Amino acid sequence: MTKIRKLNISDKPRLKDLRSFLNVEDENLFIDILTNGLPGHLHYYLPLKYKFLDESYLLTEKERIFGLITAHTFRGNYKKINISQLFFIENAYEVAQQLVEFVISQYGAMGAHTFYVLVDDNYTELSQMFINNCGFRQCSYEQIWEVPRTSFKKNNNMKYRRFKKSDIKEVADIYNDSVFQHFKPTLLRKEEEFMESSFSGLNYANEYRYVIEEPGTSRIISYFKISTADNENYTVDFNYSNGYEVDFNTILYFATREIIRRSRKFKLYIKMKNYINTNKAQKEFFKEAGFNLKNTKNLLVKDFFRLAKEYSPLERYAVLGGLHNSPGF
Repeated sequence: MTKIRKLNISDKPRLKDLRSFLNVEDENLFIDILTNGLPGHLHYYLPLKYKFLDESYLLTEKERIFGLITAHTFRGNYKKINISQLFFIENAYEVAQQLVEFVISQYGAMGAHTFYVLVDDNYTELSQMFINNCGFRQCSYEQIWEVPRTSFKKNNNMKYRRFKKSDIKEVADIYNDSVFQHFKPTLLRKEEEFMESSFSGLNYANEYRYVIEEPGTSRIISYFKISTADNENYTVDFNYSNGYEVDFNTILYFATREIIRRSRKFKLYIKMKNYINTNKAQKEFFKEAGFNLKNTKNLLVKDFFRLAKEYSPLERYAVLGGLHNSPGF
């Protein structure tokens, strides 16, 4: 008989037969991080709005582990859940489906209304499992580009500094303004989602956030984040105000300078989000600079709310019964 239960540290030796189907390249490293950084069972019993760490569940049968799923709440918005890891034995998509449905049921019952997952473009069957069997929909995609080791030029007219709490509104506005209109209902972010977690030091991934200010003023025109789980592979994620010609060389100069302070040996990657209106300019720069497209991941979303239909004046008139002089209700 199969059952789904919480991950224990003692499960580590039995996870070796599982394969990662989401965003883990070094599966052994991730399992080491996951099993060595468990928050303990108390975290699983916290109300949803107080959760701050990854939570992992196993599907087992007679002590054999068939799959593992990891999920966590979004910073500042506990009603959004990110499914970050999905391990299962080869071709056992029914196991994956059971784990996904469990997470949706588990967190949905606690108040979550939106679930996100990034699936590698090469895993067509997995994407179809999420869409056809679990009720997700294709929203957009993200790409990771590998940056070759090179020197970037500094623009002396631009200055950067560490992100501060007082920057939250401006940074949130920059991100939300950059999201394409048809993605806004799903991908807009509240200001609270840009706040630093009180327990950020307990997360297995480190991140460092910065802003770039307009020359001659203190107005923020760009925001970038550097994240790493192993102090060797670093990913830069940035947004900037539409209408400004931000110097990508300068952003990468700043980012590289900050990384070198922490590690002399590293690999640098950039995340490009297809749902923001500056992605075309970013992609053109990446190609011209000789960056290598490492992977493309489909952004799949499942939500428990429906947008009210917006009627045109003629449709509104028809709904009210005006076209046939009949009552609307």
